[in-house]
Amino acid sequence: MVATNDTPVEIPLLETLSPSRASDYKTCPQLYKFKAIDKIPTEPTTYQARGTTAHLALERLFMLPAADRTPARLYDLFREAWAELKPAEYPDLFDDVEAERSWGIESLQLLADYFSMEDPASFEPLELEMDLTVDIGDMAIRGILDRMEEVVETDSRGNERSVLVITDYKTGKAPPERYASQAFFALKIYALMIRVTRGVTPDRVRLLYLNGPTEYTMDVSDKQLDAMEGQLKALWKAINDAITSGRWPARTSALCDWCDFKATLCPAWNDVEGNPLGG
Repeated sequence: MVATNDTPVEIPLLETLSPSRASDYKTCPQLYKFKAIDKIPTEPTTYQARGTTAHLALERLFMLPAADRTPARLYDLFREAWAELKPAEYPDLFDDVEAERSWGIESLQLLADYFSMEDPASFEPLELEMDLTVDIGDMAIRGILDRMEEVVETDSRGNERSVLVITDYKTGKAPPERYASQAFFALKIYALMIRVTRGVTPDRVRLLYLNGPTEYTMDVSDKQLDAMEGQLKALWKAINDAITSGRWPARTSALCDWCDFKATLCPAWNDVEGNPLGG
């Protein structure tokens, strides 16, 4: 609560936090403010359209009998998903039919590469597009998890064990391997959410980058998830402190080149009138 002209004004503090917004704040508090507080709209991109459409197509692929989970069927599902999404969400994304066709061909190639990473007919997911809202201490964490499955692995001695895996699809390019651990930040939050809701700790988190293709995996433990809970509590407090104080420092890094706000709004790169600094 702050006072303006001696009149108390309530400042709404954090109610829920998603893994993606937590990752935004960890990357750059100013980025979090633009997205979560100011809710500044951004122009849809061909990359976002591809990601949304591919996720929907892959979700529907796993709703089919295992024998029907073929490349040709996935391509059809992608086309069907795009026909549904385009009118409402991306009506003016492409300048002409040829540009849209080229985008579609590239998208289908990414989906073809998906089959080089796993055989979707070889297992049955436990969950698809899990919409989770989980109370962790005083925090409410909410997000949508792409997929969770249980797979059976056999070690070098022939011993079998069941492994609980959380999988996330990415249609962008994979980061260099030295940065891969940072990419798992949000997935470890989801692993913590599963531990709270299901009473079981996932064994592994997995990122499938279709553009490559590249697969990154990380085994997780209760110790790691305990540490993640501590990080979340610190982030929750930091965000509420920033809401109260109004201080949202911009944290520059190589990731700034992919930020929607760098060229126009970010104070680290533009003056108060929106002009590029040093330009």
